[in-house]
Amino acid sequence: MSAYACQPNRGSEEGKGWYFPLNVAKLGYEVWVLTSPYNSNYANNKKIIEEQLNNHPVPNLHFVYVDIPDWLKLFIKRQNGIIKGRCGIYFHYLLWQRQACIIAKLLDIQLQFDIIHHVNYGSFLLGSRLWKLKKPFIFGPVGGGQIAPKELKEFYLDQWFAEQQRSFIVQYLTQFNPIVRQTIKNADFLLFENKETYELCHRIGKPKRVGFALSSGLPSEYLPVEPPTRSISTTLKLLWVARLHPRKGLRLTLQALAEVNPDVNFKMTILGDGISKPYIPSWLKEFQLEKKVEYRGQLSWEEVKQEYLCSDVFLFSSLRDTFGAQLWEAMAHALPLIVLDHHGARDFITEDMGIKIPVTEPTYTVRAIARAIEYLYEHPQKRIEMGRNGYEFAKRNTWEEKAKMMCSYYKELMLSQKQMA
Repeated sequence: MSAYACQPNRGSEEGKGWYFPLNVAKLGYEVWVLTSPYNSNYANNKKIIEEQLNNHPVPNLHFVYVDIPDWLKLFIKRQNGIIKGRCGIYFHYLLWQRQACIIAKLLDIQLQFDIIHHVNYGSFLLGSRLWKLKKPFIFGPVGGGQIAPKELKEFYLDQWFAEQQRSFIVQYLTQFNPIVRQTIKNADFLLFENKETYELCHRIGKPKRVGFALSSGLPSEYLPVEPPTRSISTTLKLLWVARLHPRKGLRLTLQALAEVNPDVNFKMTILGDGISKPYIPSWLKEFQLEKKVEYRGQLSWEEVKQEYLCSDVFLFSSLRDTFGAQLWEAMAHALPLIVLDHHGARDFITEDMGIKIPVTEPTYTVRAIARAIEYLYEHPQKRIEMGRNGYEFAKRNTWEEKAKMMCSYYKELMLSQKQMA
């Protein structure tokens, strides 16, 4: 497995890089993981992984730490040891991919791998070089083909031009990326996290075999044994959790809260940190929400879990997202969802788990979010029903269950290879 980002007990890309190989190994497979000894913040991943394995040994799980040559590091901008910007991280990753392919070929001579699996980065736009091993090769699940809706560009503030640049690359330049084209041509199985990425792939090439799956998940111990029960009160407690970046749509959410019927008694908590943080006080004042919305900053993992348990509804307003790891966390705590009806949330969240908001012109979308809040305030039993459905969905998508699903793909791929032989 190629897992550039990998760290125990984390979410997002690092969690994917750890939990996928861990749980596949627990099913009896001999798993070798290529990963970086450092993450983008240059924390010592190797030390953290080795400590975890020393405390909880998994004999058939092996890590190989791949680093780029020191002279190449001179070309990567850093500030206080941290790689600067997404471009810097991606440049480091592409250099790492090249080195990982060299190491993988040497390992294959010794070990004769049966399956090659690219776990992360989970972006279709960055491709993989591991098809060069000429072994059955799975790429994904990946996203990255989704585009921010131009109808909601006003909520991007000063970040819209950068978002347009990304959209142009995705829509028009990705097809000329030789790494992506070769990945599509040579992958035996491509797994996608949303419809947009699937359609982008088909515009570029003709994949051999495709499927849909989500790469993010939760460890089974994270889920309560039973769906949490909530007492019905006169105040609807809303929760918003995300990195504070314009594309996460916090201003959209706040504008919608200002449209909610004054008879609806609600409180909302904001959790997260990022470049939009300085705007929050002025936004709350602008929309007259100072007494209804509380910003609590970035909390610890355990503190965030408590916020899920103390809330009634989870709001997910991301303007561009493959899926959203926060959705798993919210569903694990039986929270009904309000999500924008696009990208991964559109493809995997069903109507019985929450309310999906049409993405159209801003006024309509804002009002639709406000009406969704009013509906859930007036229908507490519907909140409970949606929350329980979401809990069951999260329960079917733990890392343990995802590993079983992935192993079924491995078996299917190996069987087809034998039949072709």
